[in-house]
Amino acid sequence: MINFPTKKEDFHTHEIVAIEFATTNKTRLVILQDDLDALTDRQSEYEPLFQAIKNKATRTPTDVAAHKACMKTFIKELRDFEQTYFRHNPKMTVEDRKTVGVTIPDTEPSPGAPITEIPIIGLKALGGGEIEVRCKATTDQTKCSMPKNARVADYRYSLNETGETAPSDPEDCPHSGTSRQAKFVLKTGAKNSGKKFGGYFRWLNDSRARQEGPWTMIQSVVVG
Repeated sequence: MINFPTKKEDFHTHEIVAIEFATTNKTRLVILQDDLDALTDRQSEYEPLFQAIKNKATRTPTDVAAHKACMKTFIKELRDFEQTYFRHNPKMTVEDRKTVGVTIPDTEPSPGAPITEIPIIGLKALGGGEIEVRCKATTDQTKCSMPKNARVADYRYSLNETGETAPSDPEDCPHSGTSRQAKFVLKTGAKNSGKKFGGYFRWLNDSRARQEGPWTMIQSVVVG
């Protein structure tokens, strides 16, 4: 992104800095002479128009209209030039970018808001080894929903025969999955009917700046 000013005084300062920088560093940045010439020609047209409208006492409506039209064209041409030769130019250094107001790319993802909510879970055996899972945010318990800073319902679970104990740590569960819906059907397979489902759930943001919420206590239901 280029910090591109649109107020006439700020734009005037910026275009002078940008074109002087491009002229000085033309060879190093591999700027085509024709492109630079077109820009300096526009600058030569724009400069007297800018000077004419600086004095409110002497400028005319014609001066103002001419300046406005030229500035609009100049902004578009200079923006395109800077996108090509400044923003996307690998030869631009960090100091170069600071000089012409090009944002320095951030290679690290911005951390997302921490997830502190524990989902409220409802389980219902549907038969055929399927379980309906309803996840609710603590901020809105009237319907299935996720917190604003979560994108996924993450879960771990085990399927246990009568008398078997479910793992006390979610990471020890043999099965796992995710859902981008707050209400979903978990399919364990018809062969697991009669077993006891023991699952842990949490909210998750799986973007580059990954955020994981705390796990629920174990949630249980007999698989239908």
